Amino acid sequence: MKNTSIANLKTDVNVQCCTDKGLVRQNNEDYCGYYIPEDNNIKESLGCLFAVADGVGSCQAGEVASAEAINVLLQEYYFGDYTEKCPERFKEAYDFTSLHIYDLSSANGSCNKMMCTLTALLLRDSKFYITHVGDSKAFLLRDGNLIQLTKDHSVVGKLVRMGFITKEQARTHPNKHVILRSLGERPILPADFYSGNIQTGDVFFLCTDGIFNHFTEEEIQEFLLQKRYQNEGIDTLVRIGNERGGEDNMTVMSIDADW
Repeated sequence: MKNTSIANLKTDVNVQCCTDKGLVRQNNEDYCGYYIPEDNNIKESLGCLFAVADGVGSCQAGEVASAEAINVLLQEYYFGDYTEKCPERFKEAYDFTSLHIYDLSSANGSCNKMMCTLTALLLRDSKFYITHVGDSKAFLLRDGNLIQLTKDHSVVGKLVRMGFITKEQARTHPNKHVILRSLGERPILPADFYSGNIQTGDVFFLCTDGIFNHFTEEEIQEFLLQKRYQNEGIDTLVRIGNERGGEDNMTVMSIDADW
């Protein structure tokens, strides 16, 4: 499959990711990345970091924004000059990344006004931390239930939370791509921050919004529950998405946190 990347690493953490431009878009403005330290001391002190991002389609250089955001976040978190306390370090690395994207988007040239979403998951010890801006999503599969951990910063996300439309109606709403908050729009951009405890058997699922053009949450839940991705690969979701029309860029990432 062209424009697709797949990773599968089985150590203390099992992660698989796939990103694809779909069948309609000319460019893939999605990006995904992660870092699992090989040094056990670094892994124990700083944990493992995973992220997905999606360039805002109405702006130029979305593919630059999403790639830059994830690469800078990973670099700053592991190598930046910040406190060693994980939650604070995570937030400080995000703040630097947000300002960096804004600086690039404010300059004249090909990156002017570029923006992107960013959803990042940090696993350390027995806890998880999430920082989030935009309408990419983080889910947790626990005890057979798929729970969305993040809140969509989008018009349809707000309408769903207010009870004006259903999640099913949001999938075909004319304003489904209108984002209310994204990196690059202002220098200081507050992110949502979530944390919780990891339980045995937990599976985290990160994705960009394009996958939900072709799947319901129930279908994603069924896929993860049956653990078909272990045999066929998480790219199976993207392949089926393309068979159903491939209307948008699609990025999916599963992280098995069963240490």
